[in-house]
Amino acid sequence: MKRTKAAAKIQQGDKTEKDKNDVGTVIKTQAPEVPERPKLNLKSLRNQNTENVSKKSYQTGISSKRSKATRGEPKVETHVGTKEKEEETLKPSTSPNKGKVRAVVDLQMMKAELTQLQDPPVTLCEKELSVGRLKYEFFDIPCEELAQRLLGKILVRYLENGTILKGRIVETEGYLGSIDKASHSYQNKVTPRNLPMYMPPGTTYVYMTYGMYHCFNISSQGDGCAVLIRALDPLEGIEYMADQRNTLKTKKIDLKPHEVCNGPSKLCIAYQLNKQHSKYSLCTWKSLWIEDDDALEDIKIVKSARIGIDSCGPEWANKPLRYYIYGNKSVSKRDKKAEMEIS
Repeated sequence: MKRTKAAAKIQQGDKTEKDKNDVGTVIKTQAPEVPERPKLNLKSLRNQNTENVSKKSYQTGISSKRSKATRGEPKVETHVGTKEKEEETLKPSTSPNKGKVRAVVDLQMMKAELTQLQDPPVTLCEKELSVGRLKYEFFDIPCEELAQRLLGKILVRYLENGTILKGRIVETEGYLGSIDKASHSYQNKVTPRNLPMYMPPGTTYVYMTYGMYHCFNISSQGDGCAVLIRALDPLEGIEYMADQRNTLKTKKIDLKPHEVCNGPSKLCIAYQLNKQHSKYSLCTWKSLWIEDDDALEDIKIVKSARIGIDSCGPEWANKPLRYYIYGNKSVSKRDKKAEMEIS
């Protein structure tokens, strides 16, 4: 047995050497190859798992649809390519890969929210009171321009009890929409609260801040752009405004005229404006409008940084988007450095 094995080895070695020398020959006697065990690929397994899950969910969806069809429920037919398409209702996503559920969007409700609230003057007296109101063209300009043109104009409030309040706009701030980190509409954010910022120029936008104070804004040209009215110089109904300010205080304080509306929340209290007064047009609303002041002489406008937006970064915190009338006492906060440049 040993000799035969050795002879076989010698013969096999001679054959291999001869095959190496002969070009184009193929080794006929080879040991059977053992198949290698495939390596585990975690990524492919994950993809297969997700595909299986999606196939299962798709099959279960089909089976549920078939079961509903067998129950006798009416079958809905869809026609692709026709002019009239049925509106599809968006359903919340229940995918196992996503933890959050997608919000349901109702397009009809959104259209209703975007409609302008209407309360125009009806009686002859109401029409005569608002005959001097500024038209739509005044508000249909870029935000920065509108914020400056509003200075010196008269904001008129007509209350249900017949009281008329008037104040000169002396301080404003511009918010530039999607590019402005300090704006409620930054990055085209749309919420039920900031919808008036996307409505036609001249739309009122009143929002609550710190859970108790209101701020009054006016939409301008450009999606999500608006002007904040920061301060008024009271002209008519000053006593009534002061009484409204004192209603929220336990102790009555004798306010000076320039202290009544020298702040965004103060003027909202004095004018009885809250978030229910959003989405009205200053071009048509009988209870609030803006007039020109022919008796006003030339004014100097101070440009300074906006107030209370330091968290938005130095680029926007230092941008001169606050405007006020130089030398007016009703301004909420003076910028002496900016005043030195124009004085």
